[in-house]
Amino acid sequence: MSPPLSSPPLASQQDHERRFLPSRTALEDFMRATRPWTQPCVYDARLPFAFTRTTYFDTEDLRFLDSCRHGHTQRLRLREYAASASLSEPPVLTGTRYLEMKTNTGQRRTKVRIPVSPGEAVALLAGGSLDEDSAAARLLRDSPHGPVRPWVTAWYRRGTHANADASVRFTVDEELVFAFPPRPTGTGTPARPERLIRHAPAILLEVKWRANSPPWLRDCLRNLEVFETQDSKFEQGMRWRLDAEMDLP
Repeated sequence: MSPPLSSPPLASQQDHERRFLPSRTALEDFMRATRPWTQPCVYDARLPFAFTRTTYFDTEDLRFLDSCRHGHTQRLRLREYAASASLSEPPVLTGTRYLEMKTNTGQRRTKVRIPVSPGEAVALLAGGSLDEDSAAARLLRDSPHGPVRPWVTAWYRRGTHANADASVRFTVDEELVFAFPPRPTGTGTPARPERLIRHAPAILLEVKWRANSPPWLRDCLRNLEVFETQDSKFEQGMRWRLDAEMDLP
């Protein structure tokens, strides 16, 4: 399972993004308003329920987190995908994994995404070394901060909708929880994290588009402006991770 837009190794993808914490009614109104132009994205009909496990990395002195205070937010993350046939079954890892470097400046974002192998994912989660010639190792060398280690993991059920050419895409993240980084696991194994830190109380809606936003999207977003947030999962999860460390005996 993979998202509708993918990039070759070390390719840079630029687009725009806005985030919202809508009420259930506001979310339903938005989805109804966008229905004429978008449709749900289902990547595997046998496993229609999609989940994402995202582990965020930072330096010992939290330089990535510090970037969030200066209007030029940078995040380094390992994104792993999971799925299940029904909500009553435990989601399992599908084997698709990406190491991503994401930079946000206002509504504009740039993302570099490269696929990683199971062995590379194990090394990243364990704080080990990578083959120095690999694309993942090159991305780490190009990072503005380093060396890094895994700090916090976000787990959520994700629904994705997109227009015909995927130039507009929005995702709905529900059942969001933050946890300590997972122990390395393989494809087909249970994906849900075990060492939970905290459940997030709100639904997160992220709206992304390339180039100029179409008029229909601007119209649909007007009613969501009261719910807009500048906070990211990375910032929220890191705050709660640091709070959890302070509470440890």
